[in-house]
Amino acid sequence: MRTCRPVIKASLHYLALAIISVIWLIPVYAMLINGFKSNFEVLSTPVLVPPTKITFEAYASVLLSLAKPLINSLIIVIPTSFISAFLGAMGAYFFYTLSYSFSRASSAISDVLFSLISLATFIPQEATLLPLTRLMVSMGFLDTYIGIIFALLIFYIPTGALLMSMFITVIPRSLIEAAKMDGTGDLKIFMKIVFPLSMPGFISTLIFIIIQTWNNFFIPLVLVTTPGMKPTSIAVLSYSGAYGTLYNDTFAAGMLASIIPLAIFVFLGRYFIRGLMALGGGGKGV
Repeated sequence: MRTCRPVIKASLHYLALAIISVIWLIPVYAMLINGFKSNFEVLSTPVLVPPTKITFEAYASVLLSLAKPLINSLIIVIPTSFISAFLGAMGAYFFYTLSYSFSRASSAISDVLFSLISLATFIPQEATLLPLTRLMVSMGFLDTYIGIIFALLIFYIPTGALLMSMFITVIPRSLIEAAKMDGTGDLKIFMKIVFPLSMPGFISTLIFIIIQTWNNFFIPLVLVTTPGMKPTSIAVLSYSGAYGTLYNDTFAAGMLASIIPLAIFVFLGRYFIRGLMALGGGGKGV
């Protein structure tokens, strides 16, 4: 009887995993197959029923119109994600060193500043509409790639610091203290010790920020007025009009817009899980 328990437990785990996977894949499946239907068939058949006749017209037309928005998204997302994750890691290291400082004042300052940063990550972006727009106008960054990247950095650098703080704290303090006793500066300690050891956490943070910035809708909607500069998250909206909707094009656009974040998560997902495992293991294997 005891030998059956591990088998039953493992079977239940796999069953739960299979159910969660199916639920997660249903929207992807629906977008994929409905993009291969004609608009009439999308309207006349259930959403989960495969097409009776596969057509590539929707994907072909959407791909041509989404090519520039996809490039725009890459121009915005790549620098935003790497800068946010890297500066977030540096900020997390700064607060980490302050938190165990011998000075109570330094530790208190670290707690207050980190609390403010944590609070900033939960402020709704919609609440910053007026000050953010006025800031971009005053800096001359409205309707520019730099303006969108700068605005996203305002929100995602604190996110990177908050996430990286959870990973950096598992690094043994003895390594940092030994390096400081040898006269090594903080920047060199970060680049040579902290950053390499927290690489799984950095990759996990990077993946999270890439997906968040790729799907960000509000900031590009506010700061971009030129049609040729709109990223994918805004361009997909154009397939739903007030006078009618081409549903097969809408499904195809949603699928094409989701390919890059889906591919990142599929191919880099094991690094994301590895970072979480390193966090849970107290730094073992980092």
